[in-house]
Amino acid sequence: MTGSIAPVVWTFALDEDEDWVPSREPAGDENLRRAVETLLLGIASAEAAETYLAAWHADSQQWGSGFSLATSSATAERVSTETVRLIDLYGQFQDCDIAADEFGAMLQGYVAAAQAAEK
Repeated sequence: MTGSIAPVVWTFALDEDEDWVPSREPAGDENLRRAVETLLLGIASAEAAETYLAAWHADSQQWGSGFSLATSSATAERVSTETVRLIDLYGQFQDCDIAADEFGAMLQGYVAAAQAAEK
């Protein structure tokens, strides 16, 4: 197999209501974008984002898979070492899967965006 697959990059912008709006490049399924947006509604500050990311990494190290970490709006469940399932709590999106590496990179990008916005 030749060639390479471009990495997925998540970016974040604040809307007029000061809510974070994620976007994914290359563009993905709108349901996944809504799932990420809904999860992040429960992580509204840089400090909260750092805490969530640290807890995610700690649980990944300790458990590998088979754990979940919720916000007030959605749950992320590590269903395998390769897959995270985003679970809707209030009818905002359909439950969906995201690659674990992509999920971790998305969280790191969100932390960076939240930190930059608070400076």
